[in-house]
Amino acid sequence: MIRQFLILIALSLVIDLQIEVAGKTLLAVHVPASTYDVVVIGGTPAGVAAAIAAGRAGKSVILIEQSPVLGGVHSSGVIRLDDLYVESNSGVMEEFRQRVKAYHRSELADDPLVKAHLTRDPRSPWNVAEGRAWEPHTAARIYAEMVTEIGTITTRFNEVAVDVEMKGNRVTGVITQDRDHQGSLGERQAYSGKVIIDATYEADLAAFANVPFRIGREARSEEEPHAGRIYTNFFRGVSGTLKATILPESTGEPDDRSQAFTYRLTGKDYGRADHPYRIKEPPPNYDPAKYRWSSNTKPIIPNRKFDMLGINWGGDLTGYGTRWVLADWEERVAIEKIFRNYDLGWLYYIQTEGGSPNIGLPDDEFTDNNNVPYRLYVRQGRRIHGRYTLNESDIHKDLRGNGLRGPLLPESVAIGVYGIDAHNVQAPTSRKEPRSGEGAAEGTLHLFDVTGPYQIPYGVMVPEQHRGILFPVGISSTHVAMCTVRMEPVWCSLGQAAGVAAALAIDHDLELADLPIKQIQNELLNQGCVLFFYTDLPGDAPAFEAAQKLSLLGAIANDDPDRFHVDGPAASLSDLNKKVYRFRPNDFVTMGEFARMAVKGLEIPLSITAAHFSDVPRGHPAFKYIETLYDYSTQSHEPFFHYEIHKEPGKSPRVLAHSDREVTGASAIEIVSGLMRKKAKGWHDPDANLTRGEAVQLIYQHMASGK
Repeated sequence: MIRQFLILIALSLVIDLQIEVAGKTLLAVHVPASTYDVVVIGGTPAGVAAAIAAGRAGKSVILIEQSPVLGGVHSSGVIRLDDLYVESNSGVMEEFRQRVKAYHRSELADDPLVKAHLTRDPRSPWNVAEGRAWEPHTAARIYAEMVTEIGTITTRFNEVAVDVEMKGNRVTGVITQDRDHQGSLGERQAYSGKVIIDATYEADLAAFANVPFRIGREARSEEEPHAGRIYTNFFRGVSGTLKATILPESTGEPDDRSQAFTYRLTGKDYGRADHPYRIKEPPPNYDPAKYRWSSNTKPIIPNRKFDMLGINWGGDLTGYGTRWVLADWEERVAIEKIFRNYDLGWLYYIQTEGGSPNIGLPDDEFTDNNNVPYRLYVRQGRRIHGRYTLNESDIHKDLRGNGLRGPLLPESVAIGVYGIDAHNVQAPTSRKEPRSGEGAAEGTLHLFDVTGPYQIPYGVMVPEQHRGILFPVGISSTHVAMCTVRMEPVWCSLGQAAGVAAALAIDHDLELADLPIKQIQNELLNQGCVLFFYTDLPGDAPAFEAAQKLSLLGAIANDDPDRFHVDGPAASLSDLNKKVYRFRPNDFVTMGEFARMAVKGLEIPLSITAAHFSDVPRGHPAFKYIETLYDYSTQSHEPFFHYEIHKEPGKSPRVLAHSDREVTGASAIEIVSGLMRKKAKGWHDPDANLTRGEAVQLIYQHMASGK
């Protein structure tokens, strides 16, 4: 009897479980599904760019955003471009910057800050006259305008993803719920699509779809000398240390911690202490010992507004990042309150002990949310396991790079030009902060001197096994690599690449993982997106596409030792001297440069039988390419590489290739014809010397014609 009773209990539990599962399935089925070509979750800059790229390709797109505005943190308190070099912006991000610039110079032309910035170097960081900083509502309006202009994009606000729909390992749709400013969840909606793009900061769809992901920090390794637990002197003064110093007790141990998050409050200077945006009472758990403020801080955006970025002793709060990312939307309500109280506590401190009672929340921002940003600033979330994992050595200019740039990654669909920037993972515990160890700020990185311009390959967005979904924000990367990728201009570029890939996959009926990378790159270049960084080659330059494609083949020399000699403290990325990253399209091309362009650009196998030329010995930058031209020329019935045998009485003859000699159009055509073994198209001015820009265009023209 006991055995039968236990069997009945077990059966009843199974039946109850089946009813529960069936109920969930019926709920999903009964939600009317809206079908689109592309479903984009997250109206972040990456999500906006993905929607625009797919929409411009004629695809129907649904763009779903958790707040009432588009732009992610750009319209919720991160009110500046963390771009370092203004020339690194391209595609949708550059369109946004240009619109902000035009708005500031027209509608806000009388603003004192706009006027002041008009006289500054355009390359100065956060120059509002150049569109590199803005008010939150300006970003929201401009992102909305950019999306609204494309008729194939539908936008939904105040909805969050709560589940996905799957067919095997393919993600076919997303379930969302309404969410108001208090965090209450409402009705469910279902959206199905041929391609799903998760452009959220948390990469929640990875959890729903069981896409493997990582969170926290990896252990220190040969490829990641700054991984794991680390103490540095960044964002604080440590006497007796040089800049960028790793301190004792930096064990490099891995953990599941995230860097600090915050509500990036926007402040406004009301010019008086009795304004209505003073905080009358301190928020719960207020502790003035956690904050610091300089009353000399000045507004950095129009209308007397501040970017309220506080690192060690300000708005940044550690200890809740991983919990936020892994929490569901109900749990996130409680975490939002913790951050909101902490950050309002900082503003209360600023208004009282900080000596700036004139500063308050802005009266014209987030007016339906008590003037507090709609979004928590989530600096990093889940990072998927993708088909390529970006790590520190991919973005470090010395580990595997050439001293100026990170290593060449030919499958690039986006670039980054920013330092490795991690805020506190563990905050200091007292103002008498020790140099390192217990009680000191831990996890901070601000490595701008070792990071060079780098490429990001397509595979970081593509899950290893799952189909039908891309992750342009929660990419496959380590913590250290994410600390430079996490800047909005980079995520935006990845979002645009995701939108392009989605459209191409639909058009050609291919899996996202099977797309030819060159197709994605070609379309991105058509849209003016930068895949290899130069400071003097904008997207509308005649040589732009050719130089980009040849650079990805390694056909352009970017490791000339002369480039290390700049007018600054070493060849630091933070040095605004632009010489080191110029393409120099108007300089005449030399034979050594052209040899490399032709051999690499036309993908000619190297052929070296000996060192023939006394002026291009082994170790010379052009050695491999000059010798290859010589070898292929001697095999031809019509030799095309010419050299000089220089004889002096009483001395052995010297054979000279003259790699520094400028190349004429006729000579260039002769070399290209010889390498291709067919007559190349003539050059319009055969007797004139070729510029570098003309040289890459000539070679690219024959690359394209040979496909």
